[in-house]
Amino acid sequence: MLSGVSSSYDCFIAGDHEAAKHLIAGALNSQGFTVEVQPDNNWLAKRGNLTTTVFVGALAGDDFQVTFGVQFFVDDQGQLVARLDKNVAVGFFKGGVWGLSKIDRAFAETAGAVYAALTGAGVLTNTLEG
Repeated sequence: MLSGVSSSYDCFIAGDHEAAKHLIAGALNSQGFTVEVQPDNNWLAKRGNLTTTVFVGALAGDDFQVTFGVQFFVDDQGQLVARLDKNVAVGFFKGGVWGLSKIDRAFAETAGAVYAALTGAGVLTNTLEG
């Protein structure tokens, strides 16, 4: 299982790559995130409100903005690898130590939701924490 303190999680996924991406998107959505596909086909997952977060920081409650990157690549065995990545520096500027704590908790919960979705579908072959 996942430790909850890492700055990234790699999920190694067997089977159809597009189906796996749909599972991941569903897990992110279940945690309140919207997914924006970037020009490099990686994702930016966001929830919360940046304006509220800038003005009140960690006291923004459910409106505290959290963003994570999701990078995709294929390993040497042809498996899709989905890397969930948090940017700690951004969290500090969005609410100091409390902001970092909120981001750490949200990241661990979100990674857990992705892990559960992939495990439930029987396609997760391995994980690696960074």
